[in-house]
Formats: sequence, structure tokens, C-alpha cells
Amino acid sequence: MQTKGERATSAMESFTRVFPLDGATVLNVLLVVGVLAVLLISLAVILWQARTRREEQRRIVAEKIAVLLAGKMMTRSQEEGDRFSLKESNSIKTLVAEAVLALSAQDPRISRRAIERLTSAHSAPGTEILAGLARAKRAEAEQASRQAASALRHQGALTLPEDTQAALDLFRQAFELDPAGAENLLALALVQFRLGDLPSVEALMATAQAGAGQGARQDIAGLIDMFAGVIHFRRKRLPEAIEKFTAAKRSFEAHGDPKALVDALMALASAQMKAGDLEGALANYNQAAALCTENKYELGLAQLYADLGLLLQSLGKSAEAEQMLLKSFTIADRLGEMAIASVAAGNLALLYRETHDLDRAEEMVRQALQLERRLEHKDGVARANLNLGTVLFEKARFDEAASRFEESLRLYQELDLPELAAQAMFNLANVHRALKRVEQAEASYRKAIELFMGVNDAAGVARAAGNLGALYLDNGRLADAEEEFNVALDAARDAADKRSIAMQMRNLAVLAHARGETGVACEGLRKSLALCVEIDAHTEAVELKVLMGQIGCG
Repeated sequence: MQTKGERATSAMESFTRVFPLDGATVLNVLLVVGVLAVLLISLAVILWQARTRREEQRRIVAEKIAVLLAGKMMTRSQEEGDRFSLKESNSIKTLVAEAVLALSAQDPRISRRAIERLTSAHSAPGTEILAGLARAKRAEAEQASRQAASALRHQGALTLPEDTQAALDLFRQAFELDPAGAENLLALALVQFRLGDLPSVEALMATAQAGAGQGARQDIAGLIDMFAGVIHFRRKRLPEAIEKFTAAKRSFEAHGDPKALVDALMALASAQMKAGDLEGALANYNQAAALCTENKYELGLAQLYADLGLLLQSLGKSAEAEQMLLKSFTIADRLGEMAIASVAAGNLALLYRETHDLDRAEEMVRQALQLERRLEHKDGVARANLNLGTVLFEKARFDEAASRFEESLRLYQELDLPELAAQAMFNLANVHRALKRVEQAEASYRKAIELFMGVNDAAGVARAAGNLGALYLDNGRLADAEEEFNVALDAARDAADKRSIAMQMRNLAVLAHARGETGVACEGLRKSLALCVEIDAHTEAVELKVLMGQIGCG
């Protein structure tokens, strides 16, 4: 009988007979192990690449949704003709993209549909997910407060396009939970900026500057300076705006953020241009252009070209202005930045109208109208219809112009913008007058005067009353014409508009001539001519000289 040790030895011998442990066997084992290791490494690489692709796809989706929602918001801005949308737009897109990425990190079974709904601007499912996440995090211990603040900030970002006040409340909650978080401070400043709350923006700026010395992000004070500068600019406080933009420029230079520095340079240049410092504006635009090229910042170039186009147009350099605006439109259109593309198209239309290229003006304003409709922006659609109607009027396509002015008027009334509704009504009255619809023209001019008076627009009253007087003069109602011309003259004086004053003096002189009072007419025309010469109104001066020759004023 074998002992235990003998049995173990026998088993080992049996194993070695079946699997002999020679050199070839060891080599085969090592080869198998090596193949398995290669397979495992390859699988790990494949899984890593798949994960990278998924993350890249989520980032692309987030950026597309951010561009869509930010574009809709920017064109709903109450401000018109303001060239500082770039930094605001970038900040909104960053907030929205972060929120979408936060959604995609949740359970895909519930987040996928929420993200899909965002592409059609329905944020409720997404905000519900983030709201639930925020509630859960806030219920945790103090260590989770920063996560809760982030969730609230993301929720606020998705709420912002639809309800600014609700977003403000969410950003305030995020800031209260994590006041040291730079992103929370910036989000709160952004929404207060959109509401035009300058004291609150400046209070946050003081907070940011105090935190900068305690290790906080150095660029936050610069960003808030940008917001404060824009609010000053919109309130026509140019020295204060220039001071804030200059401070923002210094912050971004110190922080080494080239894109933010581009935004600050363009904002500063725009304010300098408005203040008449063209040399300083050009220097800052040139520095911004160099940074955009160096850092391949195409969106910055689109905004930069738009600004330069307006600057060159103001200097009478129409050809150069056209090239800049075309570049802006092309880049913005390629990037899908419909808001900037629409602005560029609208400015091109105005440029072509000024250079009497009405066909191209019509083409560009129709493109602007199409973009505004895609953005579902009532104000933009109303503005594009007003501009298109003006071009069609100048092309003597009066019935088409009337329909555009009527649509613009309807939208401005729905939006409760009486100052713009007044302009649409005035233009519609001009169409009726051109088509010899005397009663409709009279009623429209009366309504336009009423609307202009309601918003204290003396220059608008002067234009509308002057045209109404001309309508009466055309139809032999001399007493009514005199009354309206005098109303127009008083309004022009209230507006301190010397050109308008000269035109109403001319109208009264023409009325005097119609009554056979040649001496009174010539005296009025001489005064009107002297005023036009004083203000360098060359075209009007030539017209007056021709009129004086026709009347026989010598």
C-alpha cells in the first residue's frame, strides 16, 4: 500500500508523462499567455476608443444644442444695433453645453429623450432630470453642496432661454450654496446683465475682485467688467464703458485667455468708435484680428468683420465695408451662427440700399428674414419685414411694400413696441400716399403721429406731420397743410434736428408759393438754404436752389 507521499509522487509522475515539462512546452505556454495579453490589451484599446468616440459625440451634440438655444436667445434681445453679443453668446453657450453634458452623464434611458427634446427647444424633461439631481444632492451632507450648486446652475442654464427670472432664482441658489465657485458667480452675473441690473453686476464684480486675491479664478473679474461695460454702453455712458472694457482687457491679458481678450478688444474698439476715437478703435481691432488669426478663432473673426464693416461704412468706404460684411456673413453661415449671419445680412442690405444697389439689397434682406424666421424671433422678423418693405418701396413695388409694412406693424404691436410700430405705420402711410389712397394715407399718418407722440419721438412727429401736410397740399387743402407744417416745424425744433427744420421751412415756403405769395416763399427758401449750407446738407441745398430757380427767386 502506497503512503501519502508516494501517491503524490506517482500523481506528479503521471502529470509529467501527459504534459512533459520540457523547453518546448514552456515556450508554448508563454506564447499562449502572450497572445492572451495582446488580446486583452487590444480589447482595452478598443473599449477606450469607443469611450472616447462616445464622449466626443456627446460633446458635439452639446455644442450644437448650445449654439441653437443661444442663437434664439441672442436674437430675442431687447437691444437693437448693439455690437457686444459675442461674449454674452459665448457665455450662454458654455452654460447650456455644460448642462447638456451633465444630462448625458445620467442614465441614458431617461436622459436621451430629454436631450432630443432640447433640439426642438423643449427643455422641461431636461430641467426635471437636473432638478431631481439638484434635490438629491442638496439633501446630502455639506460635502455635496458644490455638486448641488452645479446641478442648480445647469438647471438654470436650461431654464434661461424660456424664463429669465426663474433662471435668476436658480443661479442665486447655486451661488448661495457655493459662493466660492467662479462658475456660479459668473452665471449669476450673466443673468443680472441680461436684466440690465448694473448695481448687482457691480456688486458681484467687487466680490470677484475680493476673491481674486484668495486664489479664485483671475478672469472672473474681467468677465464681469465686460458685462458692466456693455450695460454702461447701452445707457450711452461711453467713458464708463471704455473704462470697464479697458479693465477687462488688462484682466484677460494677465490671465492669458486669448479668446476672452479678443472679445474685450472688440468691445473696447466699438465703444471708442462710438466716442469718435477712430484711431484707437482701429488699433484695438488690428490687435483682435491678429489674435483671432493666431488662435484660429473663427467666431471672433465673424464678429470682428461685422464691426469693421460698420466702421468702414461710417468712413464712407463702401467697397471695403462690403468685403468685411461678406466675410462676416460667410463665416457665421458656415458655423451655423444664425444670429450673427442675420445681422451681417441685414447690414449688407442697408449698405446696398445706401449705394442704390436695390436688387442686392432685396436679396440680402430676404436672407436676413429667412434666418430670423428659422430662429422664430418675432422682433427680428418684424425688423426684416420693415427693411424689406423699404427696399420694395424704393423699387416702386408699392403693393408688396404695403404687405411687408402691415406684417411688421402687426408683429411690433404684438410685441408692444410702439416706437417701432410708429415707424411701420409711417411707412405704410407713405405707400398709401404713393398709391393715391388719400383717406387711408391720412388715417395712417394720424395714427403714426399719435404713436410717435406716445413715445416722445419729436423727430418722428416732424416726419409724419410734414408728410401729412404734403398730402393735404397735393390735394389743395392749404389751411390743413399749413397747420401740419407748423406742427412739424415745432417738433423738429424740439428734436434739435436742423435738417428737419430746414425741410419744414421749405414746405411752408412751397405752401406760400401755392397761395401766390412769392416774396414770402423766396424768403422761406433762402432761410432753409442757409441752414442746409450750415450743416453741409449738400443734396438738400441743390434741391432748394433748383426750386428757387423754378419759383423765380433770383
